Amino acid sequence: SIAMATLLEKGDEILMFEPAFMGYFGPLKEIGVKPILAPLPEERGFHPDTETLGEYVTPKTKAILLCSPNNPTGTVLTPEETQGIADLAIEHDLNVIADEIYLHYIYDDNVFTSISSLEGMKERTINVMSFSKTFSMTGWRLGYALVPERYLEKAKEKAGFSNAIPATFIHAAGAVALREGWDYVDKRREEYLKRRNYFCDAVDGINGLSCRRPEGAFYAWVKIAGTGLESKEFVERLAEKEKLNLTPGHVFGGKKNDYVRVALVRPVPVLEKAVERLRGFVDSL
Repeated sequence: SIAMATLLEKGDEILMFEPAFMGYFGPLKEIGVKPILAPLPEERGFHPDTETLGEYVTPKTKAILLCSPNNPTGTVLTPEETQGIADLAIEHDLNVIADEIYLHYIYDDNVFTSISSLEGMKERTINVMSFSKTFSMTGWRLGYALVPERYLEKAKEKAGFSNAIPATFIHAAGAVALREGWDYVDKRREEYLKRRNYFCDAVDGINGLSCRRPEGAFYAWVKIAGTGLESKEFVERLAEKEKLNLTPGHVFGGKKNDYVRVALVRPVPVLEKAVERLRGFVDSL
């Protein structure tokens, strides 16, 4: 929200990719900025068509928001896609907010490229980072941003108005995490990979559901179209019948009523129980 308030004003537009993290929409609405959603189509493996992105840019567009790896689809933008978005930003003189909080959780042969590392992009990009996901410090509210010098004073001003300063023990924990926490991160990556492989393969075996393995982050983006239910009704009925809570797809922008998001933050034995409940619920429909 600080990056948004730094780069955007009421009446502006921001180009985003759909589905997008639900937490983006509230701050944009508060500022008075309109999100313009370019799709991450299933038929492209939830990757953008950078050749057609220019169609979403208007005179009111002031910035592009990237989340790679993406929440909720797990998409890791390829180097070519990242370069295409950078070219668009330079062509239309747009700033970029790069949400990179899942960058340490990338799987298989996927390669992460920070858009700020590309020529001409460092001075127009705010990189948003977080200890919450990297070091499992969710709730400690510790993060940071890499801000171009020309926006630094405004960013400090916005941060001062909207953010409480973390307690000193949280700062100390963050410093220890940066110095000593990387073995932990490697182990978490291995664990999330096991969970991803188990859960997505198991869900693919349930009639009416399908799940493409995410390239990064730790969410499963499950297609529920075969059940005949929209996402809101699906999660409400699932919670009522099986006491299993998932996130409905429609909250991630647009009309993603054919999907639900599953956070793979519990160990495989717990996910096995979740799959059993999912299977039982779907079979009862």
